[in-house]
Parts: sequence; C-alpha cells; structure tokens
Amino acid sequence: MYDRISKLGKIGVWECDLLTERLTWTPAVYEMFDLPVGSVIDRAATLACYEPNSRREMERRRAQAIATCSSFNVDVAIRTQCKNLRWIRITGDVQQESSRATKIFGTKQDITREKEAQLQLQALQSQHIHLSRVSAIEATGSTLAHELNQPLAAIALYVAALRNLSGAKGSEREQIASEQEEILDGIERCTLKSGNIIRAIRRLTAKSNITAFHFALNDQIVEACRIALAGSPEGIRVRYVLQEGLQGFGDPVQIQQVVINLISNACIATAGMEFREITVTSAEVDGQAEVAVCDTGSGISAEVMASLFEPFVSSRPDGTGIGLSICRTIVEAHSGKLVAENNRNRGATFRFRIPTGVPCAGELVNEAVNR
Repeated sequence: MYDRISKLGKIGVWECDLLTERLTWTPAVYEMFDLPVGSVIDRAATLACYEPNSRREMERRRAQAIATCSSFNVDVAIRTQCKNLRWIRITGDVQQESSRATKIFGTKQDITREKEAQLQLQALQSQHIHLSRVSAIEATGSTLAHELNQPLAAIALYVAALRNLSGAKGSEREQIASEQEEILDGIERCTLKSGNIIRAIRRLTAKSNITAFHFALNDQIVEACRIALAGSPEGIRVRYVLQEGLQGFGDPVQIQQVVINLISNACIATAGMEFREITVTSAEVDGQAEVAVCDTGSGISAEVMASLFEPFVSSRPDGTGIGLSICRTIVEAHSGKLVAENNRNRGATFRFRIPTGVPCAGELVNEAVNR
C-alpha cells in the first residue's frame, strides 16, 4: 500500500545520519534524481544537483533545524543526472539523543507539475497586466496627444518671439537680453514637461522584468493620477492628502497601474454628478502603506459589490470587467489586499495596502483641478 501511494503521490522517504553523513532513500527519491534504485548515494554529489539559490536556502533551513532540533520544509529546484529540471518539496525532522541532533528524516515530493502550472499562471497574469497598461494608454491616447500639443505649441510661440527679438537694435538690446532669458527658460520648461509625459507613458507600457525595491510612493501616485486624468472630462477636482515621505516596497510601475485604474473608475463614477471630487490619500497603517481613492459618484450596488473583483464583472455596459481583477492580482502579489466600500454620504472608496519602506511622519495636503 505504501509503495502504491508513494508512486501515486510521487513521494519518497529519506534519512541522513548526521554523524556519518550517510543518506538512505526509498525508490521514489532515486527516481526524482534519475539515479538507479539502490545505488550508492554521495551527499556531495547530490548537493551538486541543486540549483545554487535552492541549495543555499535548503542548507540554511537545514542548519537552523539542526541547531534547534526542530523541523523544516522547503521547495527546491534540481538538475538530475539526466539534466532534467525538477522541483522537489523537502520536509525534514531532526531526531535527537541526549539533546544532541543525530539524524534527519523526512519526505521528498516531486512538485514539478505544480510549479510549472504556477509559472504559467504568473506568465498569464503578467501578460494581462501588460495588456491592461497598453489598453489604458490607448483609451487616453487622443487626450495625451492634446497634453503634449500644449507644451510643444508653447515652444513654437517662444521660438517665434525669440526670432522677433533678434532683430532689435541699439538701446533696446539690454532689455531684450532679459526677455530672451525668460523665453529660453520657458522653452526649457515646456521641453522638460513634454519629455516627462513621454517617459511616463513609456515606463507604463514597457514590458520588463518585475523588480521589487523601495520607492517614493507619493511620487508614483501623483504621476499615475496625472496620466489617468489626462483622459478625463474637465471640471473634476482632485484632492491629495498624502503622508509626507511615505515609501512603498514593490514594483512601482504595477502600483501605478492600480492607481490609474482606480482613478479612471472614479472619473467614470462621478460622470453627470453636480459635485465631482476625487480624494487620494496615502498613510502608514499598521506598518503598511495604505492608498485610498474616494469619489463622489453614485456608489456601488449590492449586486455588483458581491463579486466586484471577480473577472468579467463590471457595472458599466461597455466595461471589460478585468481592470479590478488585475488590480487585485497586483496588490495580492505585493502581500496586500484591495477592498471597496460605499461612503456614508455618497460615492465609494477603494483602498489597498502594500509593504512600506522607512516610516515617515507628517502630512502633505494639496488640491488640484483638472482644467
């Protein structure tokens, strides 16, 4: 019965004598390493099969278990004698005599299929996130073109004025030199503004490896709001209540994507309302960075609220129903949670938390109107 269950579950039993380093395996473990059943096992040769990162983590947990006479478990990647890549889940328990660790015994399970499925799911999620970014830019493309047209048109006017001044003579030159300096400053400002808009779009749509690091959370929030509001109607008041110096830990581009989606939804929710205001807040709560987007729209119906973050659920006839689902995936990948609730008076609030960096005190309040 054990042999049948072992084969069915791809589980084997192992033991290591800590005094002699002698290993004992059941047949299933030999098969995981592509070794002949019953052959002599050399621990050094076995360790050489482990991928470097997996080996370091396994050795660390094993040493900790031996030092404390406790148990451990870890998922590792190996290259077998036949160069096959396999994932193995190792569990181990330390046996002791007279408070001294003498043996480790446990199980090894082949979880290659499970890991492959996880990697495929992560690839699909990454693809959906990328497509969502591109869709967000496509939806606001014409307005973004207008946003770029404004500073570029200003540059053209500045250049024309500069040409007119270049023809001046005599006593007017000193006054003209001052005006020329102001014009050049204006050209520089407009050029930098255009470049910042283009770089923001390129970062948002770029398909690159996900990296996690500390970043200025408020900067990412403000930039994301600017991109989201570029495609919204005029007259929406945006109020920022941001904890000064707050840092987040994770992928800033993905966090931007979440904020853009929430701001875009808030803009749509307030459409047709007499009072249209969105409040964006950031604060450290229970050791995490919390971001909230509050609108003065019509709120969320009980029917939609029950399955709001499920794929293909939308309160809009033209909605795809994947935006909030992707946002939830991003936030949960950052060990956080995305929630929604209706406000007491009107509208709704979406809030999420992510790991924070160095906590900073103070609060920065600012208001802006999308004109």
